[in-house]
Amino acid sequence: MKVIIENLGVFECAKYEIGDLTVVCGKNNTGKTVAAYTLYGFFDYWRNRYDFQIAPSLMWEIQKRPALQIVQTQIQRLFVKNLKCAYKKYISEWLPKVLGISPERLTDCTFRLDICWIHSQSLFLKNKTIHWAQPNHELFTIKTDDEGKNVQIFHEREYVPQEFVSDSIQSLATLTSPEIIPCAAMMSADRIGAALFAEEIRCLRNNMRQQKNSSFKPAIYPLPAENSLNTEKYCNMICDSMRRPSSEKTELQIIFDQLLEGSFEVHQQQLYFTPFRTKNLPLSLSETSSSVRSLLPLWLQLYSCAVLRETPATMFMIDEPEMNLHPENQRILARIFARLVNQGYKIYITTHSDYIVKELNALIMLYRRNKNNKYVMERYGYSEKELLDPARVRIYTTQQVPFSKTKMASKQIAGEPSTPKYIFVQAKIDELGIRLPTFDDTINEMNTIQDEILAGD
Repeated sequence: MKVIIENLGVFECAKYEIGDLTVVCGKNNTGKTVAAYTLYGFFDYWRNRYDFQIAPSLMWEIQKRPALQIVQTQIQRLFVKNLKCAYKKYISEWLPKVLGISPERLTDCTFRLDICWIHSQSLFLKNKTIHWAQPNHELFTIKTDDEGKNVQIFHEREYVPQEFVSDSIQSLATLTSPEIIPCAAMMSADRIGAALFAEEIRCLRNNMRQQKNSSFKPAIYPLPAENSLNTEKYCNMICDSMRRPSSEKTELQIIFDQLLEGSFEVHQQQLYFTPFRTKNLPLSLSETSSSVRSLLPLWLQLYSCAVLRETPATMFMIDEPEMNLHPENQRILARIFARLVNQGYKIYITTHSDYIVKELNALIMLYRRNKNNKYVMERYGYSEKELLDPARVRIYTTQQVPFSKTKMASKQIAGEPSTPKYIFVQAKIDELGIRLPTFDDTINEMNTIQDEILAGD
C-alpha cells in the first residue's frame, strides 16, 4: 500500500509504502506522529464511519433479486470510486478530530492511497461468509467464492429496504483483504498517563456535564490519545476471560511476560500486575512502573486479538514503543514485533530508538541463514520465528526539503516567516541490513568527540 500526504503540518509531501513492518525515524517535530495519526484515522474512517455509496441500479438489483452474483471487476470499480470520495470527506469530516485541530488548518491538505495497484489485487478474502440480521428483517448474507474473485448476495424477502442494503454493503469493508485496508489499532505516546488517569478523567467529565448551567467544554484530544482513555472495555473483557479456566500460555505471551518481568492477573474483578520477584504482591496500575503502563495498551490489544480473538485488528501502530524501556527490553520488543509480522500482523512504529532499529537489522541479517548465522542464533538465543525477510520491511527517515525546493524562498523575500518542510526518505535494506544515517551520524559524532578528548590526555 502506498500513501501520499501533502501540505499537512510540516509535510510538503510524505509519500511512502506500507510494508508488513514499517518503521519511521527522524528528529523531533518532523511529522512522524502526524503521518501515523493521519493514516490510522483514514483506516478508522473507512471501516467505521464512511457511508459506502452504491449505484442506484445495483441497489435495485440487490433489493429485488434473492440471489445475485457480483464479479470482482464491478466491485473494484465501486471500491475505487468510494475511495476517491472518502479521501475528501475524510479531510473535512474526520481528520480534524483525528489530529485534534481546527478544519481551517487543513484547507490545502490532501490524502490518498495509490490505487493503481488495487486492480491487480484480490479484493476479498477467500471463502468468507458474513451474515446480517436486523429486527423484523430476514437473514441477509454476503459470501465470497473459493478464489475470492466473486461475491454472492442472498436474502429471503421479496424486497429488502434500502437502508438495510446500505448497511450491509457498507460492511463490504470487512471482506476486503487486510492487505488493502487493514483494521488498525493505534497506541499513542500518551498511553502512559492515559492508563493511570483514565478513570479520573472520565468521572470529571461526567460530573461537569451533569452540573446545571455548566459552561464546561471537554478538551479536544487527538483521536489516538482519546482512545487511550477507553481501555476499560478491553480490561473488562480480559478480566472475564482470566476468571475462567485457561489453557497454557502461548509462546508469545511467555515472551511478553519476560519483557514485563511479571504478568497481569485478575483480583476482585480488577486487573493487577504481579512482578516475578514479588509473586505474592499484586500491584494496581498506579503502583506499577512506567514501563508496565507503557506496554499495557499493546498487551491488551495482543491478548484480545491473539487469545480472546475478540477484536479484528490486523495492524498495530505504535508511537515510540521504546518509551520507558531499558535497551535490553527494547531489543526484546523488536523481536516481538518480528514474531507478530511472521504471524500475519502488520506493524507500524515511529521511533527514536537506535536499539530497536539495530535489533531489527540483526533479524534481517540473520534471515540469510548461512553457517555463521546459525551459530549466532544458537549462541544468542534467536528463533527462526523472529527472522525478518528484508522484502517485507520498509524503513523511512524524515528529511528537510532543501531550501530552494520549497515556497520558503519566496516567503522570505516577501518578509514572511518561513517554516521548514519535510519529506519521507526510504532507507536502503538488503541482506546486509539497514542503512540508516539518522542515528549513525549522531553516534559517530559522539565517538569522535570522546576520541578527541582522550587524545588530549
